[in-house]
Amino acid sequence: MSMRAATNEVKVERDVPVTMPDGVELLTDLFHPVGVDDAPAILERTPYGRAGISGSGYGPVLAERGYRYVLQASRGTDGSGGSHSYFAEVGDGRATADWIAEQSWFNGSLGTYGGSYMGYTQWALASTEPPHLKAMAVALCGSVRRFAWYPGGSYALEIIIPWDMGAVNFNKPQPATTEDSLSPEAIARRMAVLQEGFDHLPLGDAIKHLSGEDLPLYREQLAHNEPDDPYWSTLDFSPMLATWKVPILLVDGWQDYQCPRMLDDYVALRAGGTPVWVRIGAGGHIGGGGEGGMTEAPLLWFDTYLKGMTGLLPERTVTLEVLGEGGGWRDFEAWPPPASPTPWFLHPSGRLSTEMPAGAAEPVRYRYDPGDPTPSVGGIGMLTGGQRDNRELEARRDVCVFTSDALERALEVIGPVQVDLHVSSSLDHTDFFARVCDVAPDGRSTNVCDGLQRFTPATIERATDGSFHAKFSLWPTAYRFAPGHRVRVQVSSGAHPVYARNLGTGESPFTATTWKAADQAVYHDSSVTLPHAS
Repeated sequence: MSMRAATNEVKVERDVPVTMPDGVELLTDLFHPVGVDDAPAILERTPYGRAGISGSGYGPVLAERGYRYVLQASRGTDGSGGSHSYFAEVGDGRATADWIAEQSWFNGSLGTYGGSYMGYTQWALASTEPPHLKAMAVALCGSVRRFAWYPGGSYALEIIIPWDMGAVNFNKPQPATTEDSLSPEAIARRMAVLQEGFDHLPLGDAIKHLSGEDLPLYREQLAHNEPDDPYWSTLDFSPMLATWKVPILLVDGWQDYQCPRMLDDYVALRAGGTPVWVRIGAGGHIGGGGEGGMTEAPLLWFDTYLKGMTGLLPERTVTLEVLGEGGGWRDFEAWPPPASPTPWFLHPSGRLSTEMPAGAAEPVRYRYDPGDPTPSVGGIGMLTGGQRDNRELEARRDVCVFTSDALERALEVIGPVQVDLHVSSSLDHTDFFARVCDVAPDGRSTNVCDGLQRFTPATIERATDGSFHAKFSLWPTAYRFAPGHRVRVQVSSGAHPVYARNLGTGESPFTATTWKAADQAVYHDSSVTLPHAS
């Protein structure tokens, strides 16, 4: 995939005020393609500052190729008036779209672009059904915002605390942003500071402990953590998917925390007849989507649906990067593609096999201590996610490991992944975490996909011996295990701080300062079901 050449010089207008219905002014930068009077407009609304990646990178790229790029600082950020609020983005987005429609340079066609929070602002605007909206390019963001905060019923501290710390500094004289630097060294320095917040008890004081300030959003995230809490209902745009008709490009990475929700969105949009293309590549939330996912692919989409060009898009609407040795980009008719769901069973002595264990055997036992929580290594972390060597993690006493024989032929796994763990716990409040890894001939163990589920007395159905089934989904994947490699499954009870450690007491996260260790057992009729590609 290559981007077409630039065709225009760019003229930039800075700090254009756009007045909202309540009188608040939002500062907006306009990138005009010189010599193009009928350029379609593309809107991106961001809380991260207009001088960042959008304003210095993709905005000029679009304008150089004949689009009028409109970059706006969200309410309460980067000089825009008011106070930042997730709940304001619906009205502010629509007011901005209406303002664009009134400008003399508007040609009647509006597109929207952006990833992560800027994907959320697109969904917020779309929910108002603006009449001129003709195309969307949504990356790293599903239609349900709260999904990312409570994966598996836990708290995504490695997402929540860094983002909320950035929000504390919105609209200060020299605001800190979540995009200051993405280098490994800068992330490591930042993580050293954030770790104190991840480990602080009670959780309710973590943001104040780090910043010296309180943040209402953080209190709301801890207080309203149930999946069906009506508090967040206005941030759930999934009901509109069944009838939505504006063409949408969806872009994500296999190790992004939003990936399952985005694939669910694709299924719902396609079922409703929406023109939709989903593109999932390597990487996590930072840098996810694979090469060209945030550049070439959106330009192809806008050229097709805003400029009327033809022959640019693949005929099949699912483009996936199959990870692993010998993988690569593939196009499929739909998600999930045809596959044979195959259980892999956890045998005694750490063996993993598609054969069911014969006879009874003692379970594998381990202790989970919240005082020394099992750490997250790679996976869906916002700052630390991706594929990593898991050997050090697997050497811990609180991580159970089950490994297959070396594969005689390649195994491709493409689709959703499910786990059914037969377990017991000494506590009624506990977590179980499972991860699939690829073990190379040299012993390196690379994470493929994983997931965690939090259990409470309301969700545990114990058998007479006290055991229960922990059934949950891992992240979907597209992965090729090469010949000579081995499939590995980890089972543990945490991945802190990507999933906040379970203190085991059932107390409110606002106030809990003590914990209980959990004695866990994993029985050998447990399994992970992998979608063997047809």
